[in-house]
Amino acid sequence: MSEYYAAGLPTPSPEVDPETRPYWDAAERGELVLPHCEPCGRPFWYPRGFCPRCGGDDLRWSASDGRGTVDTYSVVRRAGGAWASAVPFVLALVTLDAGVTVQANIVDCPAGDLAVGLRVAAVFERAEPEDLPVLRFVPVREPEAGAS
Repeated sequence: MSEYYAAGLPTPSPEVDPETRPYWDAAERGELVLPHCEPCGRPFWYPRGFCPRCGGDDLRWSASDGRGTVDTYSVVRRAGGAWASAVPFVLALVTLDAGVTVQANIVDCPAGDLAVGLRVAAVFERAEPEDLPVLRFVPVREPEAGAS
């Protein structure tokens, strides 16, 4: 039987502060936004109230389609705490088409589909209704050739 990496992973509550509120508000709507530094002109990750390159705090939040490519991944088979009952799960580095690299889980993915170079799309997931939505990625399902 083939392994399958399911959705429904634990979603520990992150800290929400005024500087990251635009990110969390968009996540509530199921949208991915990225902080862009106005002086540097580039997006960055993870959401915070200042640019990690220049330290500037003149930020703009821009919508991203959430598409990207898996750069590397690890299948976690042993974990502690809330994650112990979720094994196996996948932790990956995904470079978004927007140019930032994100660490996140890959979910809804059969083991046979998991690969470096896999095209993925952002989704937001909650383990419980009261949890904040957490960024995860699913494989992009390309339509079959000739399908309409």
